[in-house]
Amino acid sequence: MDTINCPALPCPCVYVLVDGHVWLDCQSAFDDQVNTLIRSGVGLIQFRDKRLSDLDHVVLGKRLTELTRDTPTRWIMNDRVDLAIATGADGVHLGQDDLSPTTARAIIGAGKLIGRSTHSLQQARDAVAAGADYIGVGPVFESQTKHFTEFVGVDLVSAVAREINVPAFAIGGVNLDNVSQIRDAGLNRVAVSAVVNQAATPNAVVKQLLTALQPNDRASDQ
Repeated sequence: MDTINCPALPCPCVYVLVDGHVWLDCQSAFDDQVNTLIRSGVGLIQFRDKRLSDLDHVVLGKRLTELTRDTPTRWIMNDRVDLAIATGADGVHLGQDDLSPTTARAIIGAGKLIGRSTHSLQQARDAVAAGADYIGVGPVFESQTKHFTEFVGVDLVSAVAREINVPAFAIGGVNLDNVSQIRDAGLNRVAVSAVVNQAATPNAVVKQLLTALQPNDRASDQ
């Protein structure tokens, strides 16, 4: 199955995962956070917060649509195709236990991004075959925001960089100290959360990540 053209996925690219729980009572703080990410050059924002009701997802999702409109940044709804449609999201990100990319495409239609989390080379291959526009590869390192018992490490990053022909984002514990390992393994895109969202100056961190991800002689432009 062909994937759609992905102008929202430049290389290098920083993809930031945000939640909405702490921002529900203060829309201006949510707006400030999102606008900071946009100005910093973040290519994708994923809205991921399993603690919120569907209604809260819709309210904050529609706000994300307003804030990112007419900017280079696109935003992605985590897990839920129905909420992606209801909020006007630019796409949906699917875990291994969610709908397949093929089924999601039949529901969400053309012109929307579909991402897939992958934890092995075979899962990456399957995601591409099912029509995913991009994949997440991980968890690579220990994360501050999610607990994992196993990590794929940079070996899988290298294998994906060599074989997979859709944009791939390394995810899981990526920070300023280890991002060069991702670049040297062959990928120039990362998905992050804590390193940006908990930073005193998120814009500076994003710019440092983008600089560190610039392709070198060993990295391929996936």
